[in-house]
Parts: sequence; structure tokens; C-alpha cells
Amino acid sequence: MTPKQVVQVLNCCIKRHLNDGNSSIYQHLYRVFYYDSPPLNIKVHYPLVNSGETNPRVLDFSKQPETIHRNEILTEVKKQRKFALRLGTIKHDKQWKLTDDALNNLLKGICKFEDLTNNDFYYSMRQKGVDIKLGVDIASIAQERLVDKIVLFAGDSDFVPAAKLARINGIDFVLDPLRNNIDPSLHEHIDGLVSYDLVSILKDILGKSPSIIPEWWSEGTRPKKAKGQRRNQ
Repeated sequence: MTPKQVVQVLNCCIKRHLNDGNSSIYQHLYRVFYYDSPPLNIKVHYPLVNSGETNPRVLDFSKQPETIHRNEILTEVKKQRKFALRLGTIKHDKQWKLTDDALNNLLKGICKFEDLTNNDFYYSMRQKGVDIKLGVDIASIAQERLVDKIVLFAGDSDFVPAAKLARINGIDFVLDPLRNNIDPSLHEHIDGLVSYDLVSILKDILGKSPSIIPEWWSEGTRPKKAKGQRRNQ
């Protein structure tokens, strides 16, 4: 998808939550907080020298298609009304590491070290600062009671402390994992689990139906919900 289409999908998901699907209920939007980190833009040498060459090749992250695409998405996000872009940083260890598959194959004797190629390594990096920004934003919103409801698009458990604070302050906290599976233990930290028909949204934006249709896909837009009753802290 193009960067504009990616942001269109995001806006459609947000509108579905505001309209509770396609019902007549409309909830006013305070602001959309978008958390990410700008991609790495350094140059590094590959770990191995290719056959027939004397020096390892250089990888320029800034020229990688994924980096260019990611930066264009962030640029599109900045243009959106009521969007606040929260950027963390990418930290790297200045080292390459074996992929899990390559390591397992070595341990099992399926391949030898001399059989490895640069494709068997990945450059170690991690996102930093995003969780803190998320927690600070939710804490500020919760303590000032700026909203009645928070919808978080996420799939991990890093939000749990912030979710607890929001719920203690009486805010309805809903998680949308975009139909990804979540750890069952997360249910005790949210007030509801809601995911809309993402495939239907993609169909409308891209103008074509999926080649492989998931079992849960339908032409409708009603959300997939978990138990939505409030739980005691």
C-alpha cells in the first residue's frame, strides 16, 4: 500500500470506533496520538564477504525501500487533522545477530557456519522512548479527565500501567488489536476488546477483494467484540 493508503486505513478504523460501526451513535474525537520511531538511516558493513569479493558490502539503511516508505507514512501522519505524532528513537548495538532459523539450523547440524550468508543475519536494533510517551500522554489525559473513552490500537502488554491509571480515573479503556490474538491476561486490564472488519476497509480503499478470504471476513462492518462490561480494579 502507498503511505496515503496506510493513513486512509487508519482513519477508517478511527471513524468506525467513533461511529460504533455504522450505528447512529457518534463520539467526539479529542485527538489521535500516533506513536512510532523514525527508521534507522545509518550505513553499516554486512557481516560476511560475498564470494569473489574482498570486502563486505555496505548497507545504507536510508536508501532501503522500507525506510523510505516508513518516512513517507510519518510525513502523511503529520498532515492529518487532530493527529499528534509522538516519536521515539531507534537504538542499535552496532552488531549483526543470527536469525532464529539460522541459529537453530546450526545447533541441529543442518548447516555449518561456512554455509551462512548475509541473509542469515539481522542488524540488532530496538525502539526506545515510545512506551514512556504513551504513558505520559494517557496519564495527562486521565488526570485532567479530557476524555471519557480511550481506544488504543496495540498488540502487546506495554500499555498495562497506563491503562490501569486511565481506568482508575473512570475512563473507558478499549483495546483494538486489529484482530490479532492477544494474551488472555490482558482482558483484566481493559474495558473492552473491539476490532472492526479490517479486510472490508482494505477492500474499499484498494478497490478489490482479498485473494484469500479469512473465515471471519464479511461485507459488513460490525465489530468483533469481547465482553465489554466494566471490571473492578
